[in-house]
Amino acid sequence: MPVYRVNWLKAKARWQRWKEELTLTRHEMQWTISWFHRQKDQWIQWSMEAMKSGHQAYGHRQVLLWQMFAEDAEDKFKDHIL
Repeated sequence: MPVYRVNWLKAKARWQRWKEELTLTRHEMQWTISWFHRQKDQWIQWSMEAMKSGHQAYGHRQVLLWQMFAEDAEDKFKDHIL
């Protein structure tokens, strides 16, 4: 009988660790999307402050890149985030 109890307790502990890991992963998905948006906003600010047209063009390109990352992550994570 003690063997079954030990196995059950181990299985319960594994289940709880897995559940915690799933919660953390879902939060990390949301944090990633938020970070992409933050990078986009930062590049918008930097490109508006740029004096040279080449710097502005580079900043605009970075804005589009981070926006694409955010949209792609939102699309891929849409069924999994909290």
